Amino acid sequence: MPTHQNDKGHEQPQHQLKRHLDWTAKQGRILTDNGNALSYYSEENGFAFAEEELPHYHLERGNSHTVFRGWAREKFDEVDTFIPASINHLMEYVKVKRLHGSPIVGAWNRPLFTGKWEHSTDSDEVVYNIQTGTLFVDLRIPRSKPIVLWENLGKGLGGSTNWQDSRQILESMTDEDLRLYSRQHVFWGFSVLTKESSTNESHLMKKLPICTRHHCIDWNYVPNRPRPRPNKWYIEEKPEEEGHCNEWKEWSYSCDENGQCYYWENWDRVEGDEKGEGLRLALRKRVPEKEATNNSLDGILVVVGDHFNYILSRQLTGRETSYPQVNNLVEMVDNAIENGDRHTAVSYLGGHGTISSGWKIDTALQPWRHNMNVFDCVGSVDSKSNGLKVKIAADGPSFFEWEVLIGQTVWDIYESSFKDANVLEALMNGNGSPSRL
Repeated sequence: MPTHQNDKGHEQPQHQLKRHLDWTAKQGRILTDNGNALSYYSEENGFAFAEEELPHYHLERGNSHTVFRGWAREKFDEVDTFIPASINHLMEYVKVKRLHGSPIVGAWNRPLFTGKWEHSTDSDEVVYNIQTGTLFVDLRIPRSKPIVLWENLGKGLGGSTNWQDSRQILESMTDEDLRLYSRQHVFWGFSVLTKESSTNESHLMKKLPICTRHHCIDWNYVPNRPRPRPNKWYIEEKPEEEGHCNEWKEWSYSCDENGQCYYWENWDRVEGDEKGEGLRLALRKRVPEKEATNNSLDGILVVVGDHFNYILSRQLTGRETSYPQVNNLVEMVDNAIENGDRHTAVSYLGGHGTISSGWKIDTALQPWRHNMNVFDCVGSVDSKSNGLKVKIAADGPSFFEWEVLIGQTVWDIYESSFKDANVLEALMNGNGSPSRL
């Protein structure tokens, strides 16, 4: 394997490249207690779960647009008729009550991720976890990723932003580069907050809020190999004099054989997110009803304060090879490369940026998109057409009735702190301020 450069442009010796290739596996070892986590989620252990709680349950059934939209409308419109009947059954089954407020709305960094005998810190990876009251995008990129090597790969395309050209860039990479590139992570979905309505006296976290995340785009997901346990955890807030949650811990919901949480993560607030109480926006790309199960058309943009995260789904050609034995995208890429199958090594789009920079992307899965305007990326906007990248059609006072047009793509609003569609349109076109609105 040739020598590469990390995100700071420094050459990486072989042992550092080996550590980079182990990054995804290490994250998995910490998260699952070396693969033992599934055994902890059992009725005998006191942590039974419903099938509907599984992260990819709605993704695999193709009903996430209906279900997530219903959850969002329940939260903001307080209209119970929008909730699928299954959610009431689910709440009763797992003996919890729904929480409408969230202490973790904001943009978050992860200083520490630890479990048993391994740990990872923000010296090892850049993490932007942007959580609205509904949708989230969680982006994690190892600092050992040779970003400098790839940042200029798109310059020969004349600033083009479409998927075909991004695929052309990926196809220009060596086999070793594709393996290195695959070691990163991003996922998005809907966070449901609950609280146990019956207590488990043996569990010290029984009084804390519980977050269950439902995924719809997931870097680690491969078809027919969904995660077999919930993405479910307790939220412990650090007491703050001013009443804001600026730091919190994520504790695994289930416990190991010693009655202890088998992993935990420390999260602290990123400057500029207005403590989650100012600007908030959650958009999801609209999919025609006849294409509701076509996950390749999906996309999301979430904004809290000055920070945004975005992600677009993987674009498949239909010629990809299935690898039934793999558990995640990294294993799929490694298997595909080993079998000379470069076509299957495809990727998602995703990244972070700030409004104050002019909606510029500063941290991306695809480093050749750095410094691009996010709307050029998610909507393939022709900025020469009329000077406007985003248009909003408001058919009523509720943002659920607004239609956001980015380029030729239509997006629905799941959450917004804006009461005036014109003000939001001006901000998204660079003519407003990311101050509290």
